[in-house]
Amino acid sequence: MNCDCHCNAKCKLLGGLEQQIMEVLWASPDALKPAEVLKNLKGKHAYTTIMTVLKRMADKKLVKRTATANAFSYSPLLDKADFASAALDDLFTRLFDSYGEYVLPSIKKSAKASGFSL
Repeated sequence: MNCDCHCNAKCKLLGGLEQQIMEVLWASPDALKPAEVLKNLKGKHAYTTIMTVLKRMADKKLVKRTATANAFSYSPLLDKADFASAALDDLFTRLFDSYGEYVLPSIKKSAKASGFSL
């Protein structure tokens, strides 16, 4: 998950539509064209929006973009577990760097509220 888009690592976390698109790509054993991604998404989205988001995700090195006969196809560069691990490692590092001693109590509180025990 190497990013060189100068976004201060924000792109390592997915936006709402990016998350939905990644879920579709992770669920597929094959690379998908934008129309196939669109078909598997919930909600109403314009085809051009999906194309644009997929291109930006490729620029951020979140997905692999491969030219096919008449369109591009997309596949995730990391599986979901590896992506989550890399994104969370980055997030936790930035949180600890910025907020130090406050991070663990907050994580424990959130985990407990979600039904997890640490």
